[in-house]
Amino acid sequence: MIPKYNEMYKEVLSVLSNGEELKYSEMVDKVACVLDLSQEDRNLMCDNSNVSVIYYRLGWTKTYLSKAGLVETVKRGIYKITNEGKNVLNQNCDITNNYLMKYPSFVEFVRPNVPNKTNNENERNVLSVDSETPDTQIEKAIELNDARVKSEILENIFLKSPLFFERLILDLLEKMGYAYNKESIIRTSYVGDEGIDGVIKEDKLGFSSIYVQAKRWKNPVGRPEIQKFLGAVAGQGGQKGLFITTSRFSSEAIDYASKQLQVKIILIDGERLADLMIKYGLGVSTIASYELKRIDIDYFESE
Repeated sequence: MIPKYNEMYKEVLSVLSNGEELKYSEMVDKVACVLDLSQEDRNLMCDNSNVSVIYYRLGWTKTYLSKAGLVETVKRGIYKITNEGKNVLNQNCDITNNYLMKYPSFVEFVRPNVPNKTNNENERNVLSVDSETPDTQIEKAIELNDARVKSEILENIFLKSPLFFERLILDLLEKMGYAYNKESIIRTSYVGDEGIDGVIKEDKLGFSSIYVQAKRWKNPVGRPEIQKFLGAVAGQGGQKGLFITTSRFSSEAIDYASKQLQVKIILIDGERLADLMIKYGLGVSTIASYELKRIDIDYFESE
């Protein structure tokens, strides 16, 4: 029997406890050995998917431990235990979802739109899920899955080069319909762009263009960066600017951009960037889809 994702926290920490950096596939193999899973269990596949059940469930186990700060990503697809993870393992306590709610970063992940609450209130939130209606549970499950995907999108962006990020932004804008064809997207960062990473021509004659700046940053983007970008766009005779970052914008930067009249500046932070990538299917794939049915009262009252 393969344990649920929230029943394998201790096993994951255990296989990482010596400080070794493991690929995800190696972690799965080691945990399967610790659990003494049969070959049949290891080969069991998820419905309508080519991913094994143990591989899929441990993905959630790893994500939850990472969000609590007990496991960290060394580089793409490679993980290790943190000092806090070692401390928790040494305490030999029962590691559950309720236990992980003691970590603010985990609370923010599973309840991103809920104001700060006490640990007891957060525990009740976790435990109350089973009492909710099926449609509400599905909605919350989708929200939680999207939160995980968004987190992994940003994590993977940071593991790639700045040039990859610039290309990603231009690919996204093309998917969103801001270019009439592939040739209308011009990448400029490698030719002395003066603060502009790309230009998107919105029509064939070039009457309108969008100037793009992409910053793969972890620190907030402040007003000075927006001012420099505004100057670069104005210097090109542009009227539309799009500034995208993986982090967030300071309140001063947001306020400054909102007051510009000659050049319209749109700001997109990491959260919204990941949302847009999911919405337009860039860097993500659909593994399953579900239809929720209800009775058609009109049909049964038509006689």
